[in-house]
This record gives sequence, C-alpha cells and structure tokens, in this order.
Amino acid sequence: MTDANDNWMVPGKELLLAACRGLPHEDHPILDAAGELTQLHVIRERTPVCEMAKIDRRRTQLVRAIDRWVTLVTPVPLDNGYVHCESVGQVVDRLAELASQAIPLAHAPDPVFYDTWLRVGEMADTYQDLVDGLCAGTRRPPMRGYWLPADPCERPATNR
Repeated sequence: MTDANDNWMVPGKELLLAACRGLPHEDHPILDAAGELTQLHVIRERTPVCEMAKIDRRRTQLVRAIDRWVTLVTPVPLDNGYVHCESVGQVVDRLAELASQAIPLAHAPDPVFYDTWLRVGEMADTYQDLVDGLCAGTRRPPMRGYWLPADPCERPATNR
C-alpha cells in the first residue's frame, strides 16, 4: 500500500492507530469511525449495563459504515479468495477497544504498558493483513450478519 491513492481509499495501520489515539488526521470515513469507536469504548467502560444498548447500536452502525466503504473501494475478490473470519469494521472495532484500554496506561509500569500495546500492535497487524488481502483481491470478507448485543434491561418476551 505505497500508493497515496490506496492510502486514502483504505488507510494503513499507522493512520488507523493514530486515529484511535485521537490524533488529527485527514478527513476519511474509516479514520473518523475508528476515532469514534475508541471514544465509544471509553464511554462504555463507565456506562451502566442497562444503558449500553445505545452505545452498542452506534458501534454496529459504525462497523457497517466501515464495511460498506471497504466494499465500495476494494476490488471484487477472487472466487478462491480466503474468507476472513471478521469484517474490516469488526477488526477496527476490536482495535478501538484495545486502544481505549491501552491509552490510559501511559503511566503504568513498563511491563503492563508494553504488554497492552503489544496486543494493540498485533491487532493492527491483523487489520493491515486483512486490508492488504482485500485490496489485492485475495481475501473475502465474511458473508454473515452483524452482531448486536441484546439489551440487558429488556424483559424477555413471555408466551401467554
């Protein structure tokens, strides 16, 4: 992904990590969504369980928006392309969650800080491998619906 146009279409892991850390970036739908997802995970940590449904719905909307963007800007994958177990949006959501946990640890002991950012780096590598494969046409996103957690405060339906 050395072409400047490719970096704009599907940003690399460095730009994505910067967006998750809240650093300024060029206006881009994936980077905007990654930054918002990170903030939603920060908010979610302090939110009562009964109020998480609204946050999770917004996360699902952002994941879907990322996946739609990636579908529009990447080539049609080869028929024999490897199917990845997660969509780009789902990987970005997980990366945002890890980043939201790692950012507050800037003053933590070095082993804790290192281990946390190592996990963030591994997830960033997963993102980069996935988007490289999608851009090359050698990977395919999964063909399944989106997971939306159930509202824990909603009462189960009863059959009467």
